[in-house]
Amino acid sequence: MRGAPLILAIVAVGGIAVSGFVATRRNAGAEGLRGDLGTDLERGALGDLGRAQAVGRRLMLADPDDQEAAAALAFTNAVLAVDYGLGTSQEAAEALGHAAPGRGGPSAGTAAAADALLALRRGDLDGAARAAAAASTAAPELPHPLYALGRARARAGDLGGAARALEAAIVKAPAFAPARVAWAELRLDRGDAATARTTLEAVLTASPRDVRAGLLLDEAEGALGDASAGTLRAACVRDRWQPPALTAGCALGRAARARRAGARAEARAEIDRAADAAPDEPRLLARVALALAQLGEVDRAAALVARARRLAAPEMPLLAWAEAAVALGRGRAGRLPERARPADPETRLLVARAALATGGLGALDAALAGLGAAARAEDADLAALARLGAKVPDGGARDDDPVAAYVDGLRAQLAGDVPRAADRFRLALAGHGDACRAAGEYLGARRALKLAADPAALATLRADNRGCVNLPRR
Repeated sequence: MRGAPLILAIVAVGGIAVSGFVATRRNAGAEGLRGDLGTDLERGALGDLGRAQAVGRRLMLADPDDQEAAAALAFTNAVLAVDYGLGTSQEAAEALGHAAPGRGGPSAGTAAAADALLALRRGDLDGAARAAAAASTAAPELPHPLYALGRARARAGDLGGAARALEAAIVKAPAFAPARVAWAELRLDRGDAATARTTLEAVLTASPRDVRAGLLLDEAEGALGDASAGTLRAACVRDRWQPPALTAGCALGRAARARRAGARAEARAEIDRAADAAPDEPRLLARVALALAQLGEVDRAAALVARARRLAAPEMPLLAWAEAAVALGRGRAGRLPERARPADPETRLLVARAALATGGLGALDAALAGLGAAARAEDADLAALARLGAKVPDGGARDDDPVAAYVDGLRAQLAGDVPRAADRFRLALAGHGDACRAAGEYLGARRALKLAADPAALATLRADNRGCVNLPRR
């Protein structure tokens, strides 16, 4: 009997040793998963974020009090919500409840950055900026708060402040790709497509399947006159699932290329797909709205602008340009934003249209000269507008080419051929950004001929652009 306590002691010690060994192995496994989670967040592409989300969930399931995993999971889901339009905000908020950002510790900065991104997702620009700035002060070694701060400042229209925050994030963590991609986006919005392209090419060399970087590179190439569609095809594999932001971005890219090529029916079909899919991401909403307005869908463009204004300040460059496109499409004064013009072929076309609307042929010629011959060669609508000052015969526009019809009408008007002008303007009453102005010219020409306007001719314009100032009252 005296041996029983000794045996029990040996069993107890052995049990403690075994449980300690198991715990050590479990902790080692968790540390390995945390390392994978950190690497995926650093790479930051959609696939990487999906893996980070799965790993974060696994770690949280094993230990709901794992604050580091909770913070990383919250940040992952916040990025997926803000950048890709996924419905992950609720899961991010739940993870934040486990991360306890107010307690301090190494995970607090990441958690606070996630909290700032969620505020951004709600449209609370001031709250997002305050939370991100406080987090960057409390956790100066981390890139995540600076990334969130850069995103918040960009939506507020402070591109200089946004750039400084993102550059600081890149200095602290050179491999943190989300900051590089966001910085390249800023360069595009500041009109510097060449620098954006260089940065995005470097990101894609390291992470070829980063579809967000791929779509931004397609933007840069379009602004620089690269006619290749390879970048867009690589980012937009049609048989692969895509989140809403990428579905909309891919359709927008195809619509922009089709419009510049003169394929208006294809462009309109694609831009409608983009508008249907676009999530509450203000830069994307503004770009889709700008393209819609150029294709004559002004009411739908105005609705997207209104959505974007709930999430971003009016000073955000692309939002300001989209608002200008809506106003011009309504037939109002073509005043353009005074800040830097984003690197986008749509803004180039808007510059030419506004010049014609406010200053006539002389202003249009000056604008086209400033845009350059290459821009005209790459954009069917710009090339059509350039014919206004060219000594070439009228082309006799096809029914599906409303911009050319509008230009032919203006040329006939300048030549004093009112019947021809009326006929050409009738073909230009829908499908392009100056359809409202064409309606004013059409109605004026019909009055000069002592003829009534055909109400059926204005039906599509009335459906697409109820706010057109030239529509006759019913």
